[in-house]
Amino acid sequence: MRVAIVTNSDFNGVINRFGQPRPQQQQPYPQRGTLEEMVAGLQGSGHETLVCEGDKALLATLERFMPPDPHARPSGIVFNLAEGIQGQKREIHVPAILEMAGIPYTGCSPLGMGLTCDKVITKMLIRDQGVPTPNFRVMGRGTESACDLRFPVIVKPRHEGGSLGLQLIHEHSELRQAVEVTVAQYAQDALVEEYIEGREICVALLGNGELEVLPLVEQDFGDRETRLMDWDAKYVAAAGVPKICPA
Repeated sequence: MRVAIVTNSDFNGVINRFGQPRPQQQQPYPQRGTLEEMVAGLQGSGHETLVCEGDKALLATLERFMPPDPHARPSGIVFNLAEGIQGQKREIHVPAILEMAGIPYTGCSPLGMGLTCDKVITKMLIRDQGVPTPNFRVMGRGTESACDLRFPVIVKPRHEGGSLGLQLIHEHSELRQAVEVTVAQYAQDALVEEYIEGREICVALLGNGELEVLPLVEQDFGDRETRLMDWDAKYVAAAGVPKICPA
């Protein structure tokens, strides 16, 4: 099978610079070593691979790599790792393009991606289904009332991923500045939610219909004072948190 791995490592493939920019501190994903391992794994399984950018040239690139058969049926699949270049809900751009062009791909649909990229909407939806989620407030200035929240609280951008901009705030007096920093740096509201002490376990699901649950992976905080997966804990090797698998 032809498998195109779509990423965003070069952010220049746009017609205009317009709308919400990608945060400068957000690193390209996946990292080079991870991408090389993915390519090697796919090729080792007999697949023909191509790594390409999720930008304005994407459809032309895919049409050359995996042209449709005489009945206009797909001749390959996209392994989608693109996180977008700019604009609102930039993570949905590549899935939406692929939907329009009729190219199958891995990962969430544009709707699923759009909903989960909005942390507030996600929390409201899962709360409506009876799933516990920490109490929260949405703030744009930091002067909104937070008297019903239990400190410490987490402050983070409403629409970013990867723990980007995450802050742990212990005192009410620190909250306004934390919110203002988030709003100024990311040009979006801040989500303020109660910090929950406890174990952190990642659950990976594989499949479309009947899902396969992969082995659970637990973050091993050991004797760390703060049990929190911030940006450094996720992406800076020296600050990394060991993992236990299975949990």
